[in-house]
Amino acid sequence: MIIHVVQPGETVSSIANFYGISEEWLIRENGIDTPGQLAVGDTYVILFPEAVYTVMEGDTLKGIADAFDVTVMDLLRNNTYLSGQEDLNPGDTIIIRYMNEKTGPIAVNGFAYPFINLNILRKTLPFLTYLTIYRYTITQEGELTDINDTAIIQIAKEYGVVPIMLLDFEDMVSSDENNFGHRLLTDEEIQNQFIEKILRRIESKGYMGLSFNSRYIYPEYRQLYMNFINKLALRLKKKGLLVFFILDTNAFELISGIMYSTQKSFNISTIVDSSILLTYEMGMAVRFPVGAIDIHMVKEQVRNVLNLIPPEKMQLGISTVSYLWELPYKECITRGNAISNTAAVQLARSFAIPIQFDIMTETAFFSYAEFGREFFIRFKDARGMDAYMRLADQCGLSTITIWNIMDFFHCLWLILNSRYEIEKMI
Repeated sequence: MIIHVVQPGETVSSIANFYGISEEWLIRENGIDTPGQLAVGDTYVILFPEAVYTVMEGDTLKGIADAFDVTVMDLLRNNTYLSGQEDLNPGDTIIIRYMNEKTGPIAVNGFAYPFINLNILRKTLPFLTYLTIYRYTITQEGELTDINDTAIIQIAKEYGVVPIMLLDFEDMVSSDENNFGHRLLTDEEIQNQFIEKILRRIESKGYMGLSFNSRYIYPEYRQLYMNFINKLALRLKKKGLLVFFILDTNAFELISGIMYSTQKSFNISTIVDSSILLTYEMGMAVRFPVGAIDIHMVKEQVRNVLNLIPPEKMQLGISTVSYLWELPYKECITRGNAISNTAAVQLARSFAIPIQFDIMTETAFFSYAEFGREFFIRFKDARGMDAYMRLADQCGLSTITIWNIMDFFHCLWLILNSRYEIEKMI
């Protein structure tokens, strides 16, 4: 695998000729939507086929997979344009396998909102082991909200992907005794009733596991919280369901090294099947643009967590979200706009702005002006994604988590497919 950075004057033709690959493959697999106008500084992933096959009349994916001793999922990962395509077209070239030697197996967890474009979902599912659907919340009356997730749960299972329900324990406890979180942690009967509600919802929707997070838990409630989570996890496991816990550390924790939100979490990690470490080093819409955090801080945090959680029970979160900020930044006033990597590159190309790269943060960035206003964008490109996967390898992690999969990030999946054998659980 080679990551190519577009230089001034380069074209799709010149890049393809340099590496000895077809222009069609370069355009299709890297999602180049304007082949006649490349963005300087953009990144493309170059892979070299080892075995290819030309489709003949009457061929099916299953028949081709069986003939070459690969799986249908292998073919869909190697030829992403085939996802959702009902029939094969005679004359098409299908890549059976690439030359890259894979480092080993890995499980991949992808977060998605229930309104994800189904074409993007089908294109992404071959790369996933788990699909975590965002999100269920709890009302003050102790009821679970509902989301329109039935269709994507069924589609996930068709691709051998385990659907995971995400339950957000946001504002779990306050000093108000009428708060549901307070009543849940202090009343065993309410706990039992609520756990039954969760189990009924999981069963009715067809989920195969539960992922949950929580915000800061005050010291006087922590043991009660642990007791409740232990009871919840045991009930879920008796039903054969997976249980994941999300460690959503924030920018303050990354910078200060004070991991206040995880004081309870490492004990929880012994109860659940896996803990997902999400680091918001790219920033949040309502906070300062922290994309300049050194990736070494992220690495240090990962290693600190691994001192308490074994690598086989930890998932490394990788953010695909880009942020656009208007300058000058005004604290508590300026809001960042979340955009996709694709949209960020489109802006750079539209304004003919070269994309730069910061090796300290492993992120791409640029600024541009429009209508008398100036904007700044920071995002992960192929180099940043590769850096995070190398970190997962260095730490011996068996699972990575992608936040989120709402846009098909071509470079991400090309790198993932070139490095690993994707595990399927069903």
